[in-house]
Amino acid sequence: MDQEKETKFGTYVETESPTKLTGDKITRFVERLKKIGIDVKLSGNFPWVYIDEICGKRVTEKFEANHGFTLIFLPGRNDSPPSEFTDITEIFKLLRKYTNETN
Repeated sequence: MDQEKETKFGTYVETESPTKLTGDKITRFVERLKKIGIDVKLSGNFPWVYIDEICGKRVTEKFEANHGFTLIFLPGRNDSPPSEFTDITEIFKLLRKYTNETN
């Protein structure tokens, strides 16, 4: 399912890889939250992707890492399967906590 993409620098072929599929999953998650009024900022330190801010409020909790609340882990190799979210229940508890604080 390779797709050809055109940029101002030329054309390239985008392949379906675990990293791309994981990235699509993250993008879809952030965009869906944005549609319901929850603005989320993420940061990363390979292979961790952290939730940094929710609705402009800095997240201080740590989950599955020493430095932040881990949303998802990026696949380490091209032949690794796409990643899943760390714990969707804990993620939504965190989202509810920070959105209730801002209201």
